[in-house]
Amino acid sequence: MRIKRAGLWAYAALWTWANVAGAAPAPETDAEKVLNIYNWEDYLDEGTVKQFESRYGITVNLETFDDEDAMVSGVQSDPEAHDIIITSGRLVGELIQMRLLSKLDLALLPNLSNIEQRFRNPSYDPGNQYSVPYTWGTTAMAVNRKYVTEEPNSWEILWNPAYSGKIAMLPTGTEVVGAALKLKGHSLNSTDPKELEEARQKLLAQRPLLAGYLDTIEIRDKLVSGDLWAAQVYVGEGVVAAAKNPDVEYVIPKEGATLWVDNVLIPRDAKHKKNAHLFMNFILEPEISAGITNHYHYANPNAAARAFALPELIEDPSVYPPDDVLRNCEVLLPSSGTDADQNRQQVVNQVWAELQRSEKPQ
Repeated sequence: MRIKRAGLWAYAALWTWANVAGAAPAPETDAEKVLNIYNWEDYLDEGTVKQFESRYGITVNLETFDDEDAMVSGVQSDPEAHDIIITSGRLVGELIQMRLLSKLDLALLPNLSNIEQRFRNPSYDPGNQYSVPYTWGTTAMAVNRKYVTEEPNSWEILWNPAYSGKIAMLPTGTEVVGAALKLKGHSLNSTDPKELEEARQKLLAQRPLLAGYLDTIEIRDKLVSGDLWAAQVYVGEGVVAAAKNPDVEYVIPKEGATLWVDNVLIPRDAKHKKNAHLFMNFILEPEISAGITNHYHYANPNAAARAFALPELIEDPSVYPPDDVLRNCEVLLPSSGTDADQNRQQVVNQVWAELQRSEKPQ
């Protein structure tokens, strides 16, 4: 994603004219006009990137991941490789504790004032010293009503032998274990060994029914094609699948689901921190932020963007669930460092490794 040299000349000419006319000077950038972003696959549309490149003459290099725990390992091994990373609040606190993030210069982020108050000053990052909210939503399930004839109001759908080979789960251990915990009536963040063992047994019983632990984009596409009938999925892909195939429906089960906020962060040793701040402030502009929502169908923490968002998204209870539904949803909490939390994470890792070793369904 690079702008043409002619575009750079036009950009330079525009700024020359603007300065002569007495307009505000161009914002300060790094000497090297490059920005390296590390993000989930298909979570930053090309149009947004091109607008940023065109406006500031900065070349964006985008690298993607499909497992945010693996992303953390990548940042830990090479903290200067990327200037921007995007991840959930669950990991922000851990990245702060690991001293892998750079403190933000809030003076360079005047558009942060557009963020709704309830998404500011989060428990995992008091004062937004390290993080800027990007999108928020739920992790629940989508079903194809052409094949799933029962009322899809419970996680139990994903354990129904009638749909064997047509069920998928996400490739993230915390989300997979979380779904089993919610199904059993427990907290997503349970540290109770008995409850975690119940979730383990439930997941081992489910394993032979699965088409696999699939990337959310693959799940979306297979729901649309009919290759999958029921799957755990993030709300954005679930709603997009429903828009492409009227038989698909995104559902938050009665037992509840994961509630998350994704954030934009700057790694500790990023080489282009001025460009990173510029990008953060850019995507906080109301119209730019709304464009991201309209493209990906994730809920937006940017209050000023509401005026530019598609009305059907604002009114969609799958995207913006009502309070009575949200009451059953939980945020996956970062580890507090207690023995109980450390034991929980060890169990989750062990269960996930066990599921990965299990024989794949035929």
